[in-house]
Formats: sequence, structure tokens, C-alpha cells
Amino acid sequence: MNKVLFFDIDGTLAIHGHIPESNKKALAALQEKGYDTFICTGRAPYYAENLFGKLVSGIISCNGRYISYKGEKLHGVLFTSVEVEELKKKLDDLGCGGLFVSDTFSTPYHLEGKVLSDTKKEYGEEHIKDEEGTYYTCDFFYDTLQKRDAMIEAFKDDRIINDHGGTGSCDTSTLIFDKGHAIKYIIDHFSLTKEDAYAFGDGYNDQAMFREAGVRIAMGNGVDVLKQQATYITDTVDNEGIYKALVHYKLL
Repeated sequence: MNKVLFFDIDGTLAIHGHIPESNKKALAALQEKGYDTFICTGRAPYYAENLFGKLVSGIISCNGRYISYKGEKLHGVLFTSVEVEELKKKLDDLGCGGLFVSDTFSTPYHLEGKVLSDTKKEYGEEHIKDEEGTYYTCDFFYDTLQKRDAMIEAFKDDRIINDHGGTGSCDTSTLIFDKGHAIKYIIDHFSLTKEDAYAFGDGYNDQAMFREAGVRIAMGNGVDVLKQQATYITDTVDNEGIYKALVHYKLL
């Protein structure tokens, strides 16, 4: 029976951009066994491709709205120009900033100083461009917790805000097409079933993955609400949690 495995990045496969060797070996072993593996992340396509392009079969990025398989775009859900302007208007009203994400670059909106320089350092200066593009998602930036909370309230009807631990930035999941919708798209595209899908995650936005996967693995360092929905809770990201779960399910 075919199996397909979906992995979040931050807190699941990687720690602050660093991929533990045990996770690299686990992904390589899965490929050798013929399983399809997908990164499933809120990060930009180019960021995920740079980190994991050679380690997995495909990448679900932008919290589901951009899907690639074996280096080729498989599906994408773009913001309309009206949606982009509406997002900018809300960010203006909130006094917050944004990073609009395309497939090969991102456009900063009201980002400056250290926030902008840190963003360029994280994503690569060549990927941060002050030019218009077609966008799949938008990260949000705030400078006070009050603004963050107001932002979550302002967008509650159309997206989920995934705060990056109070650091001043968030990625966002749209309710109309999220990680779960992307997983269902993959399952249908390859004529698989829900029971063939394994999802690994640690954060709030990974609940969407768990909605569509038959096997749901929460990392030991994951949030409680995700653990409550898991079929299995493994060890932490820095203590071979991925490898241990794969052994538990006899995939390795």
C-alpha cells in the first residue's frame, strides 16, 4: 500500500533552520523505501526548497496555498489584487507590517530597521524585493502584544494567525485553503486514502494537517491542543522524535 508523509518544518523537522542529522537520515531512508514525503509549512516556497528540496518528494508551502512535486509546481491558490489591498488596509489600521510571499521572492510592507534587516538575513537578501508580484500568503509583523492580539481578533473570520512565540512575527493560514486542503489535494491527486497519510507537526497551524491525515503524530515539544488530536505523541524534535515515530509505525 502506498504511503505519503507530511512534515512541518519549525519545531518538527528543524530547529531555527537547523535540521538534525537524525531527521536527514530518516527522510533519506523513507525515500529509499519508495514513500512520498512532503514538507508542509507556512514558510515561503523558496525557503522550503532551499532547505529540503533534495530531501523530500514535494513541498507544501505558504500554509497550503503552494504545492510542488519533484521540483515542479503542482497547484497554487493566489491572492486576488482585491485581497491584497484588503490585507494592506487592515494592516494599516492595526499599525502592523507584512511580508507578501510569492514563489521566488517576498515583498515587505511597512517593514524597516532591524525587522527588515533580520528578515533579509533569514530569507536571503536576494529574496526580499521591493516590487509587486503575485502572492500566495502574507506573514504579519507586530511590535506590541496588544497589536498582536488586535490582529488576531481582526482576522478571525478568514484566517488563523500562527504567532512565532511572541517574537514579533506570525505566519497565517487562510480558512478557504490551508495545510489540510493541500493534503487532501495530494491524497486525491495520487488516488490515495486518508489512512495512507501520515502528518507530523508541533504547532497550532498543524491542526489543519491533522484534520485530513489518518495518522497524526505530535512532537513532544508540540502545543497541547495538537497533542489532544494526535494518534501518537513522539519525542521532541531534538531527541529523534521523527525517527522514533517512524519506527513505532514500522515505516523504518
